[in-house]
Amino acid sequence: MHRRRAGRRDADRDGVMMDSRVLDVLADRVLELGPKPDTGAYRNFRLTRDADGIAWLLFDRADASANTLSGDVIEELDKVLAALESQRPTGIVIRSAKKSGFIAGADVNEFRGATDPRLVETSIGRAHAVIDRLEALKIPTVAVIHGFCLGGGLEVALACQSRIAIDGARFGFPEVMLGLHPGLGGTARFTHLVNPMQAMTLMLTGRTIDARKAKSLGLVDAVTQERHVRNAVKDAVFGRLKRARPGILNTVLNAGPVRGFLASRMRAEAEKAAPHEHYPAPYALIDLWERHGGDKAAMLTAEKISFANLMVTPTAQNLIRVFFLREQMKKLAGSGNKVAHVHVIGAGAMGGDIAAWCASKDLRVTLADMKPDPIAGAIKRAADLFGKIIHKPTDIRDALDRLMPDLDGEGVRNADLIIEAVPEKLELKQKVYAGLEPKMKPGAILATNTSSIPLQDLRSTLAKPERLVGLHF
Repeated sequence: MHRRRAGRRDADRDGVMMDSRVLDVLADRVLELGPKPDTGAYRNFRLTRDADGIAWLLFDRADASANTLSGDVIEELDKVLAALESQRPTGIVIRSAKKSGFIAGADVNEFRGATDPRLVETSIGRAHAVIDRLEALKIPTVAVIHGFCLGGGLEVALACQSRIAIDGARFGFPEVMLGLHPGLGGTARFTHLVNPMQAMTLMLTGRTIDARKAKSLGLVDAVTQERHVRNAVKDAVFGRLKRARPGILNTVLNAGPVRGFLASRMRAEAEKAAPHEHYPAPYALIDLWERHGGDKAAMLTAEKISFANLMVTPTAQNLIRVFFLREQMKKLAGSGNKVAHVHVIGAGAMGGDIAAWCASKDLRVTLADMKPDPIAGAIKRAADLFGKIIHKPTDIRDALDRLMPDLDGEGVRNADLIIEAVPEKLELKQKVYAGLEPKMKPGAILATNTSSIPLQDLRSTLAKPERLVGLHF
C-alpha cells in the first residue's frame, strides 16, 4: 500500500509511474554522458566515443520516461554489441540517458498471460544469450549507475566487468514481488560475486539497498559523484580501479554441504512468511541455489527453466495482474486519503512488517494478535527497522509511539483501515472477519493481504462483502 500526497503523475507506455515533483527534481540532474553521440543509428541506444577511444553506450528507450528491458530492446542491444565487437574500442561504458535512473527492470507487459513455459524458456534464452555476450566481451566494460538499478537492470550491470555507482543509486531484485526470481543470469552472477547469504536474502525479500551498502557488499566497485564520472571511468578501463572480487567466504558458502545446510534454514524462514503451495518463487530460488550454487554455468542454465516454470503459475500471473491494478490505482489517486488509523491483525513476519511500515508513514497503528509474543517480536523488529530508515532519534521515538500493541483487538473500533494478515487458511480468515465486522465503524475498509485465496471466497460470509479488498505488500 502506498500513501501519496497530491501531485500530477506521469506515465509512459510501460506503466512506469513517477510523481511529477520527483521528475522536476530529477530534471535538475546533469548527467555525464560522454561526448555528444551520433543520432539515428539505433532506436533505443546512442553510441559515441571519447578521445581515449572509450565507447559510451547510452540507453535511452524511445517513448518512455524510464528504461525497461523488452524483447525489442534486448534484440537491439545484441546488434549494438555485435558492432562494438568489430569496432574494438578501448573500453565500453554503459549508462542510462534517462535522468530517472539506470534501468527499472523488465517490461512487465511482456509477462502478462504467459501459459506455456516452453515459450517463456525460449524467449528468456534469447535474452540470456545477449547478456552472456556482454559478459564475454574481451573489452573492459563499465556500468555507470544512477537512480534505480532493479531486476533486469541489475543483471545487465552484473554482466559488466566493473560497476560505478553515483551516490544515491539504489539496487535490488524485486522479482519476488511478482512471484518470480531473477531470470537474466542474476541468480548465478549475484551469488558468485557477493556473499551468497547476503545475495539470497536480497533476492528473497525484494529489498533495495543504497550505493554505499552495495559497495560494502562488493556489488559495486566505486561510489562517486557525477562530476567525477569521467575520471572514474578511465580508472576502470585502464585498470586503476580496484575491482570487487569474490572472497574465500563466498567459495566456502557456495560449497555443496554448506549450501544444503543454509538452504534448509532459508526454507524454514520462508515458511514463516508464506507457504510453499501459495508462493513458490522463494522456494524455487532456494532450490536453484542449493542444487547449482557451486557451478555458475549450470545455475545459468537451470535459472531459465525455473524462471519459465514460475512465470506460468497462477501466483505469478495474479501478482502481475496486481502490479497493473496498482499502477492504475496510482493514476486515479488524489488528495483525499482519509486513512489515519490502521488496525493490523496478525503480528507475524508479514503483519508485523506491514504495521511497522504504516507507522513509519505517519499513520497511527494498532497491532493485534492472539498471543503477546508475536506482538513483542514485531515491535522489536520495528525498532530495528526504524533505526535503519529513520535518521533522527526523535522521529524514531514518534514512529514507535504510533505503533501500539493491541492484544484485545479493540483498535478495530476506531480504525479507518483494517488489514488482515493471518495465515493462508480460508476458514481462519472467515472466522476473523466474523469477529471483526460487527465492530467496524461505518466507512471503514477491510483489507486482506492474501495472494492466493480468491476474494469472492473470502467475501462469501460477510454481511457487507463490498467492504473487503485485496491489498498486496
